[in-house]
Amino acid sequence: MPPVSLRSIMPISAKGRTEADRIDGILYDSLASPLSMERRHMEARVLRVAKEEPEGMVAVLLRHTEARNENARESIMRLLDEICLTREGRAAVLENMSHPDQDVRKGTRTMMGRIWGPGTDTFAADYEQALLLMNLARSRDIFVDDIVMLSELVKVSLLEGDRDKALEDIALVIELLKHRYRAVETMKDYLAEMLKVTPELSRLGMVSGRIEQSLRTASRANKQRTFDYAKGLIAEKMQEVEAIDQVRALGSSVREMLSETPHVPLEQLSGVDVWMFARLKELVQEGTKMNINSRRQELIELIGSFIRDEVFPYLRDKAQDRLLSRDPSLLFALYTAGLTCLKLLYEPMPKVANELYVTYFQEFEGVPSVADVSWPSAVM
Repeated sequence: MPPVSLRSIMPISAKGRTEADRIDGILYDSLASPLSMERRHMEARVLRVAKEEPEGMVAVLLRHTEARNENARESIMRLLDEICLTREGRAAVLENMSHPDQDVRKGTRTMMGRIWGPGTDTFAADYEQALLLMNLARSRDIFVDDIVMLSELVKVSLLEGDRDKALEDIALVIELLKHRYRAVETMKDYLAEMLKVTPELSRLGMVSGRIEQSLRTASRANKQRTFDYAKGLIAEKMQEVEAIDQVRALGSSVREMLSETPHVPLEQLSGVDVWMFARLKELVQEGTKMNINSRRQELIELIGSFIRDEVFPYLRDKAQDRLLSRDPSLLFALYTAGLTCLKLLYEPMPKVANELYVTYFQEFEGVPSVADVSWPSAVM
């Protein structure tokens, strides 16, 4: 499995941040200027660069969140607030938790509290502690690549708005690292002691060469052995990320094509769209059974695979022309599919489902939470 990070999930620019670097040298003086025109010019420039280089530009701003000049400090916080209205901006803040500059990391904690609320700075502190443990483990040749991947997926939980889950998971990452370190080091110490007594075993008539070779082989394997528990957690988090991405893609498509809440009487639906509602009824029945039986992970996978393997192929292969012409029957079917998937997702992932609902469907439904939305009558 390839390494996972927010950079692999979000389109954060990985190119050289030369423009952000140039701004870094003049940012403070420009924003502290008594000339309002100069301050406005710099703010506009920062916002332009942030669209192309969010991570680098955000790092520059974070470095100056405690600027002494009041005008500069207020401008910097205002710019960060505006950039972080976008998902890319929030992802850039999370990526800067591991920045080598302490001032940037300090600014990151401040912004995390502004974005995700009080207490989120605890996540940044735990993540920094996890980084220290990872470096310590690597210095001892202890395999932690799987836990590193898990820590990146944990950041996605916070990015999606599930703060409590993110705090719980980053604490688990730290415990996994401690357990891994202790387990490998204990085995290493045991093997080292066994190697020390090999000459004594030889005097007792045992073949010391074979014993020593076996112990050294075991020592090498101990450094690189895998741990199924971490692999299982990674697989679960990957399923969650993929399902969220599928729901987000569908919600984004619906939001882009609609200006008002769609409704088409069932008897007026295009014949091919009737299939969608039939499948949605089956999906609701199957998902409800999984929810009753506490099969959380299976329910998440069911939702993601339905959109990935059925809805989007249907649009691509059978409804492309009608999608371009914004056929009311098709839009109603897609809207109902998106809302139904969010209703199902609310049970295993309430905060994430509600975040997606607010972004893509609240304007049409008019109620504050997806939990308050009635199930579409067509799928009941």
